[in-house]
Amino acid sequence: MINIHNPRFKDRGGRGGDGLKETEKTEQEEEDEMHSRREKTEQDEWGCRALKEVTGAAEILDINANFLINHDISTLFYSDKGTVYSARAYKIPECSRAAAGTPLIQILSLSDGERITSIIPVAEFVDDQYLVMLTANGYIKKVSLNYFSSIRSTGIIAIQLVPGDELKWVRCCSNDDLVAMASQNGRVILSSCDKIRSLGRNTRGTIAMRLKDGDKMASMDVIPAALRKGLDQDVDEHGLWKKGMRGPWLLFISESGHGKRVPLSRFHLSSLNRVGVIGYKFAAEDRLAAVFVVGYSLSDDGESDEHIILVSQSGTVNRIKVRDISIQSRSARGVILMRLEHAGKIKSASLISSADTQSEEDEDEASGQLKDEVIV
Repeated sequence: MINIHNPRFKDRGGRGGDGLKETEKTEQEEEDEMHSRREKTEQDEWGCRALKEVTGAAEILDINANFLINHDISTLFYSDKGTVYSARAYKIPECSRAAAGTPLIQILSLSDGERITSIIPVAEFVDDQYLVMLTANGYIKKVSLNYFSSIRSTGIIAIQLVPGDELKWVRCCSNDDLVAMASQNGRVILSSCDKIRSLGRNTRGTIAMRLKDGDKMASMDVIPAALRKGLDQDVDEHGLWKKGMRGPWLLFISESGHGKRVPLSRFHLSSLNRVGVIGYKFAAEDRLAAVFVVGYSLSDDGESDEHIILVSQSGTVNRIKVRDISIQSRSARGVILMRLEHAGKIKSASLISSADTQSEEDEDEASGQLKDEVIV
């Protein structure tokens, strides 16, 4: 398991300890001490919806993705400054779950204040695969995966950024996939990846969403072509999906700890450079923390078999079954997923599949060999 995190918050008492303490370090020291670690896959304890505290490793995770990779897989690290680095998974030292890990700057040639925002494991560099990139200010582009087959140790440019903008999300896609984007104000655009221009590395990209003053992008996720084929059968002559409550769904999580699922049939395909449709209605001073496409892994009853892990600013961790989150309309506020302390907010959210976890455990028992799991 490769875990990259900000070490600002740590559990001083272990599981069921005396609580959380905040280390007194400057922001620059926190950035310099960004850690990476590789550990064996373990089963986390379960949490329930609307719990205030769940014991667990209290860390603020800055990257929200889960990967199962082998030791010799090439791993691409994308930073907020638009630079991409490359490293083999085996170069990250293996350690225990409670260990702080190795400072990432010892593995990658990061500059002062540079932070990793996305990690992409690549088994093979092929022509028909792309990397779609989205910045905080709403600029998007896709680049052929072959452009990143050879990366020098100091990194190469992945996207051109203007002052004040950051590269926040990078996902692997093909032209047959769909991409879902959401802003912090709850606006959503659902578009086909073939509508995104394929550009070179040293370019800025095009406008993905017209953001209002003070608004920024909150999340981006890709819907694979295999899942899209079933959706295309439900599209009418106007390009709208027929209404229904079945998956896949968009899972919305707000900073106040609320969340909901909305069927993709409630959204229509649109072009880029639009205002977007309402996906979430907020209370005062609330914003969107994350959006995930769920419904990839289904149980026998047709419900989602995935889990969501929420981390608050104070370091409290809660793990919830996606099936326990209610399905609501686009204009609904959602239900309480995590009760937060006064003025507390959701810092990060990560989506994991229980099917992947179960298959990994079965393989471990049969062969006694463990793969690496990246939780970022």
